[in-house]
Amino acid sequence: MKESGPSKIGDLLSVILARRGCASRTAIEEIESAWEQTASEAIRSRTRLGALRRGVLEILVDNAVLLQQLQGFEKENLLAGLQKRVKHNRILDLRFRRL
Repeated sequence: MKESGPSKIGDLLSVILARRGCASRTAIEEIESAWEQTASEAIRSRTRLGALRRGVLEILVDNAVLLQQLQGFEKENLLAGLQKRVKHNRILDLRFRRL
C-alpha cells in the first residue's frame, strides 16, 4: 500500500507539464539536441528525426547508400550516444528508413 504524504516538487511539476502538453515538446527538444550532439554534420544534413514509439526512434534518410551505412556501421554508436544524452525517454533501438 502506498503511503500518503508530501509529494516531491519534481513529480508534481512533471504532472503539470504533461497536462499542458509541455512534456512532449521538452522530450522532442531533448532528442533533437542529443541527435545534434551525436550525429556528424554529414549525417544530420541528410537525415530527419521521425517518431519515437515504444522506445524505437525512427530516423528518416534521404538515400539508400546512407541508409545502408547507418544500419550496418553507424547504428550502435548513434544509439549509444543518444542513450547517453537522452534522460527523459528510453531509446532502445533505432530504425532507419528512406524519406
